[in-house]
Amino acid sequence: MEFISKVDFEARPLLSKPEYTILRILEAVAQETPGGLRVMAQTSLGEVLAPQPASASQEARDLAFRSINSKRLDFLMIDAYGMPVLAVEYQGHGHFSDTTFMRDAVKREALRKAGVRLLEVPAEYDAEALERDVRRALPSNPTRRP
Repeated sequence: MEFISKVDFEARPLLSKPEYTILRILEAVAQETPGGLRVMAQTSLGEVLAPQPASASQEARDLAFRSINSKRLDFLMIDAYGMPVLAVEYQGHGHFSDTTFMRDAVKREALRKAGVRLLEVPAEYDAEALERDVRRALPSNPTRRP
């Protein structure tokens, strides 16, 4: 609290203009798709993925979790039960650097291991094509839960 009390804060947008445009496309697809899909933005990977208990030692699982917990997904489509269905990453202009490459590689591998599909959107994209790509990337038979 000591540090917070010494600084003024200001609100800032959660998404850039291009990201907001993608959010609107994802929301439209979610609304038109049966099954109660929702779209989340800027979601921490550590909130939706966890190392499987039997997959490695406690130390290895802790290190792996710390590696993903600080990473955020641009967008995450979830089912009616809150389970991840599709991760969407916007690769905007200026997105490519050495650190960005590694951060994206960590996300890709963690999502792959968890069985969550990933759709990467290039900086230059066509809205109609993106909508088609999102529909194709969604599982045709989402997991049903009681």
